[in-house]
Amino acid sequence: MNFLNETAALETIQEMFHKTDTATIVVAFWGSGAVDKLGLRKPWKTLRVVCNLESGACNPSEIEELMALGDFVEVRSDPQLHGKVYLTERQLVLGSSNASSNGLVVEGTAIAGWAEANIVSTDAHLISQLRTWCDGRFAAAGDIDTEKLDLARAAWKARRVIAPAIGGLSTNLFASVRKEPDHPAFANIKLVQWARTITAHAEKAHRQAVEADRSLVGTDIYEGWTNVMEIGDWLIDFDVSRRPASFTGYWRVELHDEKNELTFVRKKPFIDIPTIGRLKISTEDMSRLKKALDATGGQSGGSIEKVTPIAQAVALLDTVVISARPKAFDKAMLAIYDEATEFGYYPNDFRSMVEKLGGVTTAKQLINKPKISQGFTRLWEEGRLDLSVEALAVSPEWRTLFSADEIKRSSQRLKEAGYKFVR
Repeated sequence: MNFLNETAALETIQEMFHKTDTATIVVAFWGSGAVDKLGLRKPWKTLRVVCNLESGACNPSEIEELMALGDFVEVRSDPQLHGKVYLTERQLVLGSSNASSNGLVVEGTAIAGWAEANIVSTDAHLISQLRTWCDGRFAAAGDIDTEKLDLARAAWKARRVIAPAIGGLSTNLFASVRKEPDHPAFANIKLVQWARTITAHAEKAHRQAVEADRSLVGTDIYEGWTNVMEIGDWLIDFDVSRRPASFTGYWRVELHDEKNELTFVRKKPFIDIPTIGRLKISTEDMSRLKKALDATGGQSGGSIEKVTPIAQAVALLDTVVISARPKAFDKAMLAIYDEATEFGYYPNDFRSMVEKLGGVTTAKQLINKPKISQGFTRLWEEGRLDLSVEALAVSPEWRTLFSADEIKRSSQRLKEAGYKFVR
């Protein structure tokens, strides 16, 4: 019996299935790419699969791929299943790794850095015990039909929106978006620039609505924006009727009055996405945003009025070249130490270098070393390469402090380590 991490487990399972034409997979959650990654597109004498399609954490499209593998492949669903067992005649892998592109149900860039624990064994007694358990789960599982797949698609879509994001919980909105701009939750966060004063008719309609429904007390309204704001959207609102632009707060869309073209919103202290964090724009990002508001595209309500998806706004903001300040970079480097200590890593030598040499010189020395630093390796093991010096160097905020060669070297290291970053 041997221990396998997420990488070794995948390699072992691939080799197991390559050598056999009979297998049982009792694994709750399946993500995109699992069929190909596990090497399941091959002739099978018998392949039995049990998943948990009802959970909402199982990609229905991948289950359909499994079901299309042939007449000798049988796929069932067990709503009580949470286990993960890969079993052949002579070998088994048992542990925490689900069937997806890297062993996790969460898809997209969010899967980078998760740690898995598994065991592999060829012990005949243990294989016999697991086969009995798998037989029981297979017998208890139900067939998968079109109706069940349709229901699973709706559950899968809803679950993806609340999936965790890269780097864990955060309070920094733009940093979270930069790490994973395609996360479904960010599609409902929008930057709003408005300049028009609402009409007397709109004010009257708002008062009447509040009198009729006291739950609307404390709301404000937009007029004429119902086609670009959806119920549940989070709005980052700026009054651009005069310069400089004025930030009015974070707002949540609660109601549409289609007849009067009104959108009812309520002010909130932050953007609250439970699996990502209580998010705000940092002081530094807010300063940069106010200077760059005219560069944001989007759907216009007037000549200077726009509604821009947050990922697009952040990307456009990051194309605006603003000279980075070395003193601010020193703080960013020291913040690496502070965040690392939160998961039990204390890079004291790194902190001493920053205090003695300054952040820029320290970063350049580490980047220009022919071999990667011990700190980079530790951060990779922790799944936190977002805290690496290399990640800072390639970020739009700091890249002006580094040479083209240093940015290229940093980018290459991050790429080889499997870390996705904003170019």
